[in-house]
Amino acid sequence: MMHYRLDVTLTLLGPILTRGGTTPEAGIDAPLARDGVGRPMLPFSLVKGKVRDAFHDLPHTSGFVEDWLGKGGNDEYFDQRGRLRFSDFVTEEAGKTNDDLIERIEIDRATGSTAGRMLAMVEAPFGYGQPVPFQGTVEFIAGDDAVAAKVRDALDQAFRWVPTYGGLRTVGFGRTYCVQTKLVTCPTRCRGTPTGASSLPLRLRLDRPLCLVGRRHSGNHFESLETISGAVLKGAAARLILEMSGSPAKWLDPRARNSPWPFLWKHFEAIRFAEARPMTEGALHRPVEPPLSIVTSPTGLNQYFDVALEPEPRLIGGTAPAFAPDWKDEDFALVRGAFGWPTLPRERRTRTAIDARTGRAKDEALFSYGLVRPESKGDDGTIASYVWEASIGLEDIDANDRPAVIKELADLLTYGLPGIGKTRATADVDWVSASTPPQQPKVPLVGAEHVVTLQTEFLMTDPETLTGGIPADRLKRAYHDFWHEASNGAFALVRYFARQALYGGFLSRRSGQTRYEAFLATERGSTFVLKALSPVEAASALQTWRERGLPAPEWVKRRYGNGTDPLWRTCPFLPHAGFGEVAIDLECHTKKRPPRLQP
Repeated sequence: MMHYRLDVTLTLLGPILTRGGTTPEAGIDAPLARDGVGRPMLPFSLVKGKVRDAFHDLPHTSGFVEDWLGKGGNDEYFDQRGRLRFSDFVTEEAGKTNDDLIERIEIDRATGSTAGRMLAMVEAPFGYGQPVPFQGTVEFIAGDDAVAAKVRDALDQAFRWVPTYGGLRTVGFGRTYCVQTKLVTCPTRCRGTPTGASSLPLRLRLDRPLCLVGRRHSGNHFESLETISGAVLKGAAARLILEMSGSPAKWLDPRARNSPWPFLWKHFEAIRFAEARPMTEGALHRPVEPPLSIVTSPTGLNQYFDVALEPEPRLIGGTAPAFAPDWKDEDFALVRGAFGWPTLPRERRTRTAIDARTGRAKDEALFSYGLVRPESKGDDGTIASYVWEASIGLEDIDANDRPAVIKELADLLTYGLPGIGKTRATADVDWVSASTPPQQPKVPLVGAEHVVTLQTEFLMTDPETLTGGIPADRLKRAYHDFWHEASNGAFALVRYFARQALYGGFLSRRSGQTRYEAFLATERGSTFVLKALSPVEAASALQTWRERGLPAPEWVKRRYGNGTDPLWRTCPFLPHAGFGEVAIDLECHTKKRPPRLQP
C-alpha cells in the first residue's frame, strides 16, 4: 500500500460565486468564500459533492461512490467514511479590486416588474469569461500504481463531467473551462525521529481547518473543539493501519497478524495517545487546563488567584471572588492566556444537502461548521501558524517489544496522520526530543498536601453510589473512594473544586450498550487537594499519574464491561484514549494564593 496524491487544477470561467465561508462586508449580500489567508476558494465539500454526482452519472465509475467517497445513511453515527480526501481548491488570482459587484434583482411573477426589496449585491472579482485556475489535491491510499492510475482516470473523468461549480450556475457562473490532473506519490510528512523513551512527544501541523465536534447544542450546527482528543488520534491511527494493511475490518483485532506492522497491531490497545493541544509557533510548553480553583476578583484589574490551598471560603480584598461559572469573556481570556492557550482563528462554513432530483438545495437540510484554522493572516500581512502537541505513551508495552513498536510507529506516520475530524485533515508529524512540562512550585506545599488538576474528562464517581443522603456528602464520599482506590490508600481527600457533566448521544450509542445510559464524567479543570498518608506510596502514585494518567476505577470495568468485547468498545473514557491526564502541583497553587488583609 502507498500514499498517492492527485494534483488538480480546475480552471473556471468568471463570474464565480462560492459561498458559506466568509463574513460579508457591509452592503454585500453574497460574498465569495475565502480561506484563512484571504484566497478565493472552492470548499472541499463542494468539490467532493460535485465529484459524487459525476460518479453517479457516469456508469463505469458508479462503483467508486461508496468505497471511495463514503456511504451516508439514516444513522449519522455509523456512516462509512470514504477513502478519498479532498482539500479546498484555492486560487492565487486576486481579481479586480474595484467595481467587483454584480447587482441582481428578483422579478415579481404577477407583474413582471422588479419585486420590492429584492436587490442583491454579489461579490464578483472575476470578470465575465475570465479564466481562473483553482488548485487542490485529492489524497488516497492504493495498493499499487495500477490501482492508483484507475482512481486517477475516474477522478479525471468526473472533474471533466462537472459543468459548473458554485452558486448562480443557471445564469452562467462558475463554468468549467479545462481540467488538469497529475498523479504523484505523497511526499514524506514527518520530521525527526521518535526517542526511545516510554513517552514519545510529537507536534502535529494540520493542512486544513479542523472540525472536531464536542457537545452539540443544535441539530444543524457543529462547533469545533480546539483540542484533538487522544481518542480521535488513536482512531485515526487505527484507521490508517487498517487501510495500509488492506484490511476490511472496522477495528484492530490483536489476534489478526496480517499486517506490515505486526508489533503495532498486537500492542495497539495498550498504546496511550494523549490529547493534542494547540500552541503558537515557538511556545515553550503545551498548554495546561486551568484549575477550577482559579478565581477572579474585582479588587484588581487583570488579576486572578488560586484558592486551592485556602482552608475555608473567605473574601478577597473585601469582595466575593468569582469562579469560572461567573466569568466574562475577558476573565476567560486572562486565565487561559496565562496557562498557555492561544486565541485560535475561526471560520464558519454553511452547507446544504442537494436534492438529487432537482439539483437544488434540499429543504430543511441546511447546516454549518464552526472550524478552527491552523493559520491566520494579520493586518500587516504576516501569517501566524499553530501546532498541536501530543504524546504517545508506551508504558504498558513490554520493554522487549517497545523498540519494534517505536520503529513501526515512525514508519506508519512517515506520510503524516490523515483523516482527522469532519474535514479529514492530515497532520504533518514532528517528533520532538522532549516535552517541556508545566513549571512546578518552587517551594513544597504545606502539610504534605498535593493538588491534582484533571486535564481531560474522566469517569471518577460511580452513579450507583450517588443516591441517598445529602448530595454534597455523597459526592465527597465518592471522590474520597476514588482517590483511595487510585492511590492504594496513600492519599486522603481534603477538599475539591469539581464539575460533572453527562455525555450521552452518539457516545452512548457507539458504546454498544444494551440500554441507553449517559456517562457521568468529571470535567477537565476539576481540582483535588490530597493529603499524603504514606509518603513513599504517595510519591509512587504521583509519579505513576504523571506518566500514565489516572487508572480506570474498578466500578467502570464492572459497569461497562460486557465480558466479550474489549473495554474501549463499551466505554470511551479510558486512559489509553488520553482521558484521565492530570497536572500535579502547578505553580499557581502557591504563587497565586490570594493575599490576606493585615489586622
